[in-house]
Amino acid sequence: MKVIHYIANIVILLGAAALIVGVIYKLFFLTWLGLWPGSFLRFANTCLLLGIALYVRELIPKKKE
Repeated sequence: MKVIHYIANIVILLGAAALIVGVIYKLFFLTWLGLWPGSFLRFANTCLLLGIALYVRELIPKKKE
């Protein structure tokens, strides 16, 4: 299960970085390679939700049969 923990950490770090970049782009009205601030924010939302889901999956133990 440690692999899932590492993947969750990476996904959350990507989401945090995308959130920061999206906010900076929104403040300074920047576009880069046709990417708007909303695209960075949507990517950040997806990454953060995936990271939360992986952590929850790790916290709830599987029911043994």
